[in-house]
Amino acid sequence: MKSEELLRLARVLKIPLSKRAIRRSWLIEEILLEFERREPETAQARKLHSPAIQIEHLEKRFGSKVAVRDLELKVNPGEIVGLVGPNGAGKTTTLRILTGIIKPTRGAVKVNGFNMFSETVKAKHCIGYIPEKPTCYPSLTAREYIMFMSRIYDVPPEIALVRMRKYVDVFQLDEFLDAYIGTLSKGNLQRVLIVGIFVRNPPYVLALDEPIYGLDPRGAWNLKALIKRLRSEGSAVLISTHILEVAAELCDRFVIMNEGDVVGRGTLDTLLQYHKDARNLEEVFLGLTGGIPQ
Repeated sequence: MKSEELLRLARVLKIPLSKRAIRRSWLIEEILLEFERREPETAQARKLHSPAIQIEHLEKRFGSKVAVRDLELKVNPGEIVGLVGPNGAGKTTTLRILTGIIKPTRGAVKVNGFNMFSETVKAKHCIGYIPEKPTCYPSLTAREYIMFMSRIYDVPPEIALVRMRKYVDVFQLDEFLDAYIGTLSKGNLQRVLIVGIFVRNPPYVLALDEPIYGLDPRGAWNLKALIKRLRSEGSAVLISTHILEVAAELCDRFVIMNEGDVVGRGTLDTLLQYHKDARNLEEVFLGLTGGIPQ
């Protein structure tokens, strides 16, 4: 949506435009707020269930190999939880079960109060997922994919257009909007998938698998700032990563996995209290997943 179209929409919505210079980001926020004011019941209904993510006694076996063993995990609205561990710890398997891509050997998963395996469509409708290896429909343009996502999640077209413009600006995707997804670099594809998640109505339930990987420094900074803001607005976020700097910067508490088992959990202060020799998350992590290298 071009600036002229945003101004026209603002006038239709009767948003006061008294400033001599108007920032596009401010105008987009005002338009989205006006839509919210006109649908107060809908906005109220979108408050998340608590916990927004609930995993109980989760186990996943691939033949004789146990990928995840008796996992318990909750994420509440207004919280970012870090699922951290080395490669092969079971993090990606957990997120793939959480999002309904694969079924567990046993255990229960609920998203926003809906059972992922008996209320699958309702549960999937509530969660946004970024996989570790981003894939998408190669024959769609970025614009077509984002609008397709808005239709799946029942976002009215005018709101979807404004919200798409907001996040396209944030992640600097304008020049790629009409490019085919199959031609995009991994970093640009990652940004398209991110915009596709955020075109939906907030607050969000998010499962992000290594979300920073593939983004350039500006894109990574924008995503981290956005996730922090969404937390303050009531979204629930589960981030799987082995990049400990990202986890330490973003997360309120941590679940540390190693070879399918949970080997530590809690806030950073709690973890440091139980591991007196550790000075930071990195040393706690190393101590719980094989020891600090000498």
